[in-house]
Amino acid sequence: MTAACNCASRWPCNSTGWLAAPRDRSSGFSSPKPGSIPSASLPAVPLPCRGSAMTDLLTLTPTQYSLVLNVLNLSIGAFGAFGLLFILLRRNVARNYSIAISLMAAVAAMAAYHYFRLYGSWLDAYALQGGQYVPTGAAFNYVMRYADWLGTVPLLLSAIMLVLDLGRQQSASLVTRMATSAGLMIGLGYIGEVQGDNLGGRAVWGLLACVPFLYILYVLWGEMSRVLSFESVRVRQLFSRLRWVLLASWVFYPVIYALPILGISGPNVLTLVQFSNSAADLLAKVGVGLLILGIAREKTEEDLAAASRTTITPTAVPVPVAAD
Repeated sequence: MTAACNCASRWPCNSTGWLAAPRDRSSGFSSPKPGSIPSASLPAVPLPCRGSAMTDLLTLTPTQYSLVLNVLNLSIGAFGAFGLLFILLRRNVARNYSIAISLMAAVAAMAAYHYFRLYGSWLDAYALQGGQYVPTGAAFNYVMRYADWLGTVPLLLSAIMLVLDLGRQQSASLVTRMATSAGLMIGLGYIGEVQGDNLGGRAVWGLLACVPFLYILYVLWGEMSRVLSFESVRVRQLFSRLRWVLLASWVFYPVIYALPILGISGPNVLTLVQFSNSAADLLAKVGVGLLILGIAREKTEEDLAAASRTTITPTAVPVPVAAD
C-alpha cells in the first residue's frame, strides 16, 4: 500500500511515491540537504514520503538514540533467553498444559527475530554527524512491529486460553474467537498507521480497532470469570494477575497511536514511542508468559495431588495361622 505523496519538502515526489532527491550529474550522488551527511560518504537513498506518523525520523541526541538502540538490544536478548527458558521448562508441566508453554516459546522466538530486524533498521536509519544522530535517508522499518504483533498476539491469547485445559470444544471456540479478534485489532490498527497526514482516517481506523480490543477484554473478564469459578483459589489468583499485566502492557499502544492525532511530536516523543513499545512488548510477552508458566505448573501439581488421592492403596489382609 503506497502512502499518499504529501511530504512537506522542497524535494518533489515522483510517480512511485518516493521523495525524489535532486542528483548531482557529475558525481551521480544525491545533493545533500544543508547540514546533512555529505553525499560522498553515503550513496543516494530514496527518502520515503510520510506513510506513518511513527516512521518520520528526526535528528536525535546521542542519549535519545542510544536509549532506543539499547532497549531494542535488550529486547532481543530477553526474548531469546525466555524463549529458551520456555522450551526447557515445558517438560516440567503435564502434557495437557505444555502446548501453551510451546506457544509462548514460539512467541518469544518470533519477537526476538523481529526485534533483531528492528535493531538493524535503527542502525541503518541514523548516522553520527557533528555530535548528533541524523537520518541517513534509509527508512526505519516500523512496520516490522505490526508484523510481530500480527503473529505473536494471536499466539499469546491462544496460550492463555489453552493453559486452563477447558476441553477440546470450549478451548477451540475460545482460541478461534480470540485469535481472530487479535488479528482484526492489529490489522485495523495498521491501516490507520499508514494513513500518514490523514489524521481523521487514522482516528477512524483506530476506533474500529477498539471493537475487537474491547471484545478480547470482555472474554478475559466476562466469560473467563465464569470459567475460573471451577478453578482453585491459586489458579484464580494467577489468572487475575495475568489479565492485569496484559491490560497494563496494552494500555501503552492506544496512547502511542493517538499521539499524532493530538499533534504531539518531536525527538523526545519519537524516543518515548520506541522505548514504550519495546517495554510494553517485554511486559506482555515475558510477564504474561511467566504467569502462563506458573498456571501450568500449579495445575500440574493439582492434577498430581488429585491422582494420588484417588489411588487405592491395597490393605494388608491378615493370614490366619494354624494352631499347633
